[in-house]
Amino acid sequence: MSDYKVDGFAATLEQVAIIEAAMAGKSFAVPAFAGTSKTATLNAIAQHQPFKKTLYLAFNKAIAQEAQALFPNWVECRTAHSLAYRYVVQPSQAMLQKLRAGGGFIPFQDIEAYAEKTANWPTFGRSRFQINLAISETLSGFCNSADSEPDASHAPESLQEWLRTLKPHEQSAFLTPLIASVRALAQAMFDEAHPCAITHDGYLKLFQLRRPQLNYQLLFLDEAQDTNQVLKALLTQQQAQKIWVGDQHQQIYTWRKASASLLGEPKQHYPLTQSFRFGQHIAKLANLLLQQTGEQRELKGLSQDYPVNTHFDPYAAYTVLCRTNAKVFEVAEFCIERKITFEINGGLDQVAKLIESAFALYQGKLQQVKVSDLAIFTSWQEFTQVADEAQKNEWKNIIKFVETHREQTLARIARLHQHCASGSRQASQVFISTVHKAKGLGFEQVLLASDFEAPEVDAPDYQEQLNVLYVAITRAKKVLKLPKALNQFFAKLAEQQAVQPKSRSKRLA
Repeated sequence: MSDYKVDGFAATLEQVAIIEAAMAGKSFAVPAFAGTSKTATLNAIAQHQPFKKTLYLAFNKAIAQEAQALFPNWVECRTAHSLAYRYVVQPSQAMLQKLRAGGGFIPFQDIEAYAEKTANWPTFGRSRFQINLAISETLSGFCNSADSEPDASHAPESLQEWLRTLKPHEQSAFLTPLIASVRALAQAMFDEAHPCAITHDGYLKLFQLRRPQLNYQLLFLDEAQDTNQVLKALLTQQQAQKIWVGDQHQQIYTWRKASASLLGEPKQHYPLTQSFRFGQHIAKLANLLLQQTGEQRELKGLSQDYPVNTHFDPYAAYTVLCRTNAKVFEVAEFCIERKITFEINGGLDQVAKLIESAFALYQGKLQQVKVSDLAIFTSWQEFTQVADEAQKNEWKNIIKFVETHREQTLARIARLHQHCASGSRQASQVFISTVHKAKGLGFEQVLLASDFEAPEVDAPDYQEQLNVLYVAITRAKKVLKLPKALNQFFAKLAEQQAVQPKSRSKRLA
């Protein structure tokens, strides 16, 4: 029996293999299923190597802060952006000024001034606003890539779809000046002495292009499936020992150019397949989804849970997971009408400001648009057109909310604000969240909202639909309640499995 401990408990055989491989100095990947104590296993590695200067990289700030409280003091916990900020922005007053002028996106006035647009650019009906948006989004695509120069592959998918409607020589006539403008704007953004603003993705890209060798002996990357190509390039060039941990089936950020490919980089893999979050009832559903993706390993639930759709107690605290923000609002309204206390994951402040600015835009009161992302628009029509073209789902949800409630929009959001609790989940009976915001969390009772639909096998995003559903059901610890469409979907999968049991003879090492 091993003396290794993970989170105060005796390490499993899988965890022992991981800890010993790390102590032997190996670089490797840990493909891990939901609830398998990924971060706790990394912490166990760190506890056994106090002599190694270690960097833990997390997907977002909240996870990094949570990890800092968990890990020993010789482990530095950061996001990739905070790491790049320390090296690129913090030492330079000029860069700080450029970032204050930019941040989330390049101001359109900077695109107008510094993109060096070709005078005779054939735009084929694209408005000046659409051209600026194409430049901005192609620049963003470049900043999230591993490439050293912008090219046509960095153009957003919505623009590439439009380009496919043109003739080949027209595509070239449009793309050549587009890429030239993006290149000029990138150079201006990266130039410390240039007045052009810089974005958060811009300084991360600049950091990667400088090819730094970080002063760490051991690198941990958590949630590796959410890593985009720029971070992958930055990390793979490091000489330090590297341990990547992630679950490719929890990859639900492909729209942010995230890729699970980094999990395949190290030749050696040490899996984690035993979940301590839930038991075999929830694991059984998860395995039905995993089999659809071709996964050969089986997820084992080591905790205690109840058969799905049983033991749900509406009078005890529970969590409602939604696919969209629109459904979050709908569930909140339901709670208000029935005098049920509730909290919305992440609070309402950010979305309320967005809705207030969107409503001002809807009314044509441009001076009252306070959110910088919306201040670039000159009309509601322009906003709705861009949201549709660029497939901005958050904007689409806001548009739907405003166009549904119209003159009652501000009253509706104020009502939600008034009733929404803030602070710990224990203070409210119902905790409401989208699936994306609930990633990494676990709850005793989970109810999936009715906006969850059965994944369609012929859909181009079928894999992502499966992943979103996998993330959703594996948030539950004991009780899971599904809507009718998903009950039918899982029943069908179970029936297919019974007719043609999946061979598990080729298990991955």
